Amino acid sequence: MATIRDVAARAKVSVATVSRVLNESGYADSETRVRVLKAAADLNYRRNVNWSRLKSQSSKTILFLLGNRQSFNAFHMRLLEACEKTLQARGYDLIFSRYEYSGRLRGNELPLPRMLDQTGALDGVLLAGVHHPNLLDVLDKRRMPYSILGNNFEGPIAHNAVFYDDRGGIEEAAGYLLRLGHRRIAFLGNTSLPWFQRRYEGYLQAMEKRGLKPIAVSDNWQVSNIDYGQLAAAQLLRDSMPPTAILAGNDEIAAGTWKELVRRKVSIPKEMSLIGLGDRAEFAILEPALSSISVFEDQLGERLTAMLLARIEDPKHAPASETYPCKLIERASCAPLAEVRVLQEIKRKVP
Repeated sequence: MATIRDVAARAKVSVATVSRVLNESGYADSETRVRVLKAAADLNYRRNVNWSRLKSQSSKTILFLLGNRQSFNAFHMRLLEACEKTLQARGYDLIFSRYEYSGRLRGNELPLPRMLDQTGALDGVLLAGVHHPNLLDVLDKRRMPYSILGNNFEGPIAHNAVFYDDRGGIEEAAGYLLRLGHRRIAFLGNTSLPWFQRRYEGYLQAMEKRGLKPIAVSDNWQVSNIDYGQLAAAQLLRDSMPPTAILAGNDEIAAGTWKELVRRKVSIPKEMSLIGLGDRAEFAILEPALSSISVFEDQLGERLTAMLLARIEDPKHAPASETYPCKLIERASCAPLAEVRVLQEIKRKVP
């Protein structure tokens, strides 16, 4: 393989000049630059990235660690793409790994991913998915910079976290259904999980402001979110006074609810309005289109990465956390209560 000295000899310049031209780190006149670049191309010269990184004591590599998730969905993909784009603009590479572990283990018992366990392999870690305090303890002890998407973190977290305001988003969505005239609004989500509990609190806040009785299916069923939505919808529809609107804890629960409503021939939105959370691309296939609370993954990924790079590039950077608003995207899966009542009245009159 050609070396930097070979390029210098062919271009008839010094090694220092070649280095300035290739690294764009100093002055070289246009004629010299053309000669150096042509020599490098003729010799098929490739810079030794490992050497330059060793010299700077930086791997220029960030790990995106997805914790305790069985699948990689559209939310994670968009978040990953936003992180990668931000890192590329700053000269960093991004690698991805899934990591399943128990929050009950002590830090020294955790079987760490190989890249995370090797000294010098990484400059920092981006944490998404479900994570636990024991992993953060390990990262802190190893002085490994990290930032975390904190909404699904199982425990209190005071810094290095980016949050989206899912509680506020749910409260906004409940308010929207109330403005449409709905009063029997149900919430679906396993509130033994802290993120669904937080969203349930947003729902309760909206209902209590109007003096309305909450309706919820919040049992700790050990099933997938889609199955949870289907089972919860079936339970609601067995009630003699079922709700006229359903607020699902996320889009997957909304999709399971949708499945059960279709199976029982309950029209959306003419007989039941429905809202999810996440605005996930894979559910865009639903028709009529699902109203959902967008969490703006692109912005989250950009801020998550910027927070990490600030810590890497300035070890004295004061740790902080940031929360960003969500936004309800109103689509065709919701209708005013007056339209629902008209359809119910027509059905009662049909023999």
